[in-house]
Amino acid sequence: MVERTTHSRAEIEARIEAAFGGATMPRTAAELTTGGIDGPYVVKHFLGRSRGEMEAQLLAGLHMEDFRYMTPQAVAYYLPAALRRMLSEPDDAELWIFLSSCVRDQLGVTWLSAEQRRALADWARFMSAAFEVLGGFDGETAQALALAAEASP
Repeated sequence: MVERTTHSRAEIEARIEAAFGGATMPRTAAELTTGGIDGPYVVKHFLGRSRGEMEAQLLAGLHMEDFRYMTPQAVAYYLPAALRRMLSEPDDAELWIFLSSCVRDQLGVTWLSAEQRRALADWARFMSAAFEVLGGFDGETAQALALAAEASP
């Protein structure tokens, strides 16, 4: 069982910002997407939009799939917006389904720094505690994500 967080939402947001704050906004399609069949949609949905804009406009079913076709630079830039959105709306089951899958996929890559992995683990712990308050809404998945983030290279 993963340890419970003792951090506040503001502290988790600060950890995410510290870990991913150096990421730069993709300015071209090549900086944003790896291409593929959904590459044009990634460009349409994200190119030229800031983290703040995406946090306010994020639609789980429309935007989260796009993360699978983003470059590491783009994921590092936009992922914090999705993480913060989930912190502010822990009862958004659709966002959780897509976002937890995205985070799980990202844990399998090597470009994440140790600080970014710790921030993801802290975020997952916080979500697990939030889900417990909501009545057991998928806290096990959040705990598993925290453990995976801590165990990743």
